[in-house]
Amino acid sequence: MEKELGEYFREINTAVYNKLEERLAKYELVKGQARLLLLIKDNDGCTQKELANFVGVKYSSMSERLNKLERNGYIERVSDEENMKYKRIFITPEGKTAVVQCRKILKEIDEQIFKGMTKKDKVQFETYLNKIIKNLSK
Repeated sequence: MEKELGEYFREINTAVYNKLEERLAKYELVKGQARLLLLIKDNDGCTQKELANFVGVKYSSMSERLNKLERNGYIERVSDEENMKYKRIFITPEGKTAVVQCRKILKEIDEQIFKGMTKKDKVQFETYLNKIIKNLSK
């Protein structure tokens, strides 16, 4: 029996997730934490509330996610000088090192995914993916 096309997406998603988890474990990170760390690196000094809004989670959920990054020494939370009830999130030197490794891991997985594809293949595939994303956003 042939697979439904959606099943291929689920298989790809699972395989990528497993590769990421396997590679990130060395840095005591899971996929969501790595994504959050990359976001913090690109928005150093943002507030916990801003991060929660960007990711689409509750403030309290963001706090839980940040706790592990802070325990691992990847970030630090500093009270805002103008409004002490806000915490600004900053990446530490250890966090910057982890970000470099996360980006390297993501690049290597991308290379593995698209191994053997020509530039033309990739452009065509991207076109299809954009159509799928557009269809799902309606």
